[in-house]
Amino acid sequence: MQVVIVGAGAAGLMAAGAAVRAGCRVTVLEHMPEPAKKILVTGKGRCNLTNNCDNEEFLRNVRTNPRFLYSCLRAFGTADAMAFFEDLGVPLKTERGRRVFPESDKASEVRYALLRWAEGAKLVRAEARELLLEDGRCTGVRADTGDFAADAVLIATGGVSYPATGSTGDGYKLAAQAGHTIVDPVPSLVSLVEAGGLCRQMTGLSLRNVELSLLEDGKEIFRERGEMLFTHF
Repeated sequence: MQVVIVGAGAAGLMAAGAAVRAGCRVTVLEHMPEPAKKILVTGKGRCNLTNNCDNEEFLRNVRTNPRFLYSCLRAFGTADAMAFFEDLGVPLKTERGRRVFPESDKASEVRYALLRWAEGAKLVRAEARELLLEDGRCTGVRADTGDFAADAVLIATGGVSYPATGSTGDGYKLAAQAGHTIVDPVPSLVSLVEAGGLCRQMTGLSLRNVELSLLEDGKEIFRERGEMLFTHF
């Protein structure tokens, strides 16, 4: 069985390794010069892999529609994720808030582990332009370098969170072409921009265990505890 995966990020490499182990011939298309580039900037360069808690606690901290993730976590939960990376030679540690990081504090270790996991798949630098559809069935991918025939196509392009690392939203266009309904994406993690000049005076200051409250018309609408980093704006 020939499988074509669009996107060589964390999801694409995980899928590629699983498909290789299932006996498939796998081609991964990636339009960036290097695969899994976004992993290197996650967790401030340390890569927060998961949280060291059971699935029920994990779901209680998912703010929007946690039931959507229930079957995923039943199949591959937080303990499975930790065991997966440790089996690939990445020792882990648990920090405050039960956050799990590589012991080395280097996101690159996670990236290299996923590349090792995906060995056996063919990684091709190409930009997917459209799906090849025939009688309502996807038969491959048309890329800027040519056509790639497939028995199955997996879109693993990520969202539009960080275009400089390759997350440009191309997967939405491909999914829409196949007839899927696309829910408009909204930001998840955003900066708070200050109107004055106080932040500029504190540029580079990093705080831990602080609490932020967001007020609208004098009424608190959001509160969160965690880390805070000041930049020039």
